[in-house]
Amino acid sequence: MGKRILQVFLVLFFIILVVCGIVIGSYAFSSPNTELKSDSRLLISGAWVDLEQKIRLELDENGNFKYCTMKDDGTYEANEVIAEGFYKINESSKQIKLFIFPWNRQDGFKDYMNLFFFAQMTYTGLKDNDIDYKKPYEIKDAPKCSFLVKFGGKKEGTVLTAVMPAKTLDLYSHGKHFEAKNK
Repeated sequence: MGKRILQVFLVLFFIILVVCGIVIGSYAFSSPNTELKSDSRLLISGAWVDLEQKIRLELDENGNFKYCTMKDDGTYEANEVIAEGFYKINESSKQIKLFIFPWNRQDGFKDYMNLFFFAQMTYTGLKDNDIDYKKPYEIKDAPKCSFLVKFGGKKEGTVLTAVMPAKTLDLYSHGKHFEAKNK
């Protein structure tokens, strides 16, 4: 009898492990759309900052994200990580789905979460002016986007009115910054 219970337990554990692996893998190994005019390409080209709320959202080309507070020194640098994990962008529904590491999130972020590890953002008003990023430009000319970080499954949440102060990534330079690639 004890052997049978152990077998059932191990089978259930294996099934749960496989399902969790598939969910995490779908986030970790999904690559963003790299077409020239795609939303994904613009969203991952640099860090988005909300200057009023002092929030920084970083989405990278490897499917990782960081949701951080900003330093007060005016450099737009990250200060403290609020949540970190993997993301997927659904361009047709204008959603960013987040898979959040439980060990790398503050308790305040749990209000946004669904099913222990997941959160969702929607974005609107994504626009990029045709700017020569090799030359200095004003923050008012920077790419803009509004993000709604939803509370659980509800429609309300926190709105981030964000700008991208500097484009830092060229998707075809394999992670090199624009400045390093263009020298």
